Amino acid sequence: MSELRRFIVDTDTGSDDVWAVIEALRAVDVVRVEAITVVCGNLPLDLCVKNAMHAVDAAHTYVPPVYRGMERPLMRKQAFYAANIHGEDGLGGIDLPMPERPAETKHAVDAIIDIVMANSGEIEIVTCGPMTNLAMALLKEPKLAENIKKVWILGGSSSGSGNMTPTAEYNVYVDPEAADIVLDSGVDAVWVTWDTAVGATEITPEEVEMLLNSGSPTAEFCVRCTRKLREYYLSMYGRPSYSVIDSLVMTAALYPEIMEGVFQANCAVERIGTETRGYFRIDHHNRLKRSPNAAICPAVNVPLYKKHLFALLGAG
Repeated sequence: MSELRRFIVDTDTGSDDVWAVIEALRAVDVVRVEAITVVCGNLPLDLCVKNAMHAVDAAHTYVPPVYRGMERPLMRKQAFYAANIHGEDGLGGIDLPMPERPAETKHAVDAIIDIVMANSGEIEIVTCGPMTNLAMALLKEPKLAENIKKVWILGGSSSGSGNMTPTAEYNVYVDPEAADIVLDSGVDAVWVTWDTAVGATEITPEEVEMLLNSGSPTAEFCVRCTRKLREYYLSMYGRPSYSVIDSLVMTAALYPEIMEGVFQANCAVERIGTETRGYFRIDHHNRLKRSPNAAICPAVNVPLYKKHLFALLGAG
């Protein structure tokens, strides 16, 4: 058996993040989750921490430490919550009690630094939300980037479209300064973009029934916590299927063979524009003559992605 890879999972734990966290914890033959670091994003930080702990419990494997991180973006006082998509509790309204165990006392930014610097070249970081925790860690420890093995990011858009504005994807839009710091850091990063994920991760009514009838408590929990997400897609787009977007970056990190057409490019984030703030700029044709700073995943093998996803949820 090959040596397990080692992950830090950085998350703003809404309902689709829960799927991603559970995937990582149940991939026990692939990876060991060293820490879950939580950031404000989909919900206020306290709820994101609570939901991360519920995801750990629902995985039914082991209990990594959970760390509280940044409570707001780097430069903005305003947060951009998504309770209309994930429910007021972030878990579709199932309203679970507060877990008995507390989060760790160390700040998530310090946890990232300490774990990476103590294990140089061994730690991969998977970010499912705004990159505020990672950006702060990169600023606080200038040598951090060279000691991270790889970063896997759900963020940006390879087509230039967005889900927050016509040009900006949520995770980048919420904290564009943080995303740009990550891009400028020199860290080895793979970006699984929102427009890649929204189609690939579509869960159909038939798949919902399959998960509910699988006999897996984990699969049942994942369906229950996305009830509000299903309602949102039906009301917003008129379709009964819904996308569990953050699950794709975790599946790609665990099983990179699902990725197709990955290419290197120089990327940056627009931080100033009144209509384009948060735009993820990809220099597809190297017109700026700058070195690549990101690997972009524009497509995945959907059947293989779902095979891995459903197996990790106990329904494969």
